Amino acid sequence: MIKYIKSTIDQSGQIAKIHLKSFPKFFLTTLGYSFLKTYYKSCSKNKEAISLCAVDNETKIIFGFAVGCLNSKGFNKNLIYSNLGAYLFQTFILLFTKPVALVRLFKNLGKGNDISDKGNYAELLSIGVSPDKKGLGIGQNLLSKFENNVREKGINTITLTTDADSNHSVIKFYKKSGYKVYYEFVTFPNRKMLKLLKKL
Repeated sequence: MIKYIKSTIDQSGQIAKIHLKSFPKFFLTTLGYSFLKTYYKSCSKNKEAISLCAVDNETKIIFGFAVGCLNSKGFNKNLIYSNLGAYLFQTFILLFTKPVALVRLFKNLGKGNDISDKGNYAELLSIGVSPDKKGLGIGQNLLSKFENNVREKGINTITLTTDADSNHSVIKFYKKSGYKVYYEFVTFPNRKMLKLLKKL
């Protein structure tokens, strides 16, 4: 039986592994397991974040996760500053192993930078399901649980960012769930993205 619970710090490693399997060609994946574990660990500790996972009720193995924040504006920057030691360590590693990726990471911290977008909404930052567990409705259930958490906090708008090109099934999934295109933008070096929005 699958159970949906709030993620713990100890589950950050499992979440990072699912991320690696779920998004093999995504930029964050190229930063590696250690960076992802640090990112999801810092999210699970943050009071402004919502971090959920789908677990097997008996084995406690994680099948999927959803991570987001209650207030999008400046969330990732604040996350870095509040866990500065851990991110400085990751920066040091990337400086010697993937310097180009490090440049791209910092150039894209702002995501889009559309001056008309004030960022006053909740944001789904990442949602992933283990490839061998797809088709069980886990992704849809995680999305619904995330939305319920946001609604309980009195917030009525959620956004998310996804690739605009070669991403038909994902875009279809979100549109079927009530998300609409808010605007398009391009991240460094030349990646076309969509920001989707849903009113709860």
